[in-house]
Amino acid sequence: MRRPDRGEDSGTILLLVLGFTAVLLLMVAVVVNVSSVILAKRGVVSAADGAAVAAAQELDLSVLYARGLGVRIPLDPGKVGPRVEQYEVQARQSQPGLDLDGQVSADGTTAIVRGVRMVDLPFGEILGFQPVRVEAEARAQAPTSP
Repeated sequence: MRRPDRGEDSGTILLLVLGFTAVLLLMVAVVVNVSSVILAKRGVVSAADGAAVAAAQELDLSVLYARGLGVRIPLDPGKVGPRVEQYEVQARQSQPGLDLDGQVSADGTTAIVRGVRMVDLPFGEILGFQPVRVEAEARAQAPTSP
């Protein structure tokens, strides 16, 4: 019995293993990058929500005393911005590059906070990706009880 000549197939398994390894590493890099963006988005949403709730506690007492307590409580536009900035300073300790912007709605009863953060991807430079911009918006009102 004659053995087949293996000279033609020599090293094909090595190439196959290297190819699959490259594909696997690329998939891991993509999953890590996507996870990084998702976690950053959750962080920005959480920070914007917390800042909006904190800003909704800044009541406009002069309007409240003049008109009385209605269905919605008026907010002080002069105090909402500084409260959001104060919250931003605390949130930046765990989220570098976070930018929060707070304002009061047109009717004066809702705090609106927009959050933005640029996220550097862990494998972004290797794969040729630029930093990703993550944005979120949150709204909050001061609660009233009947």
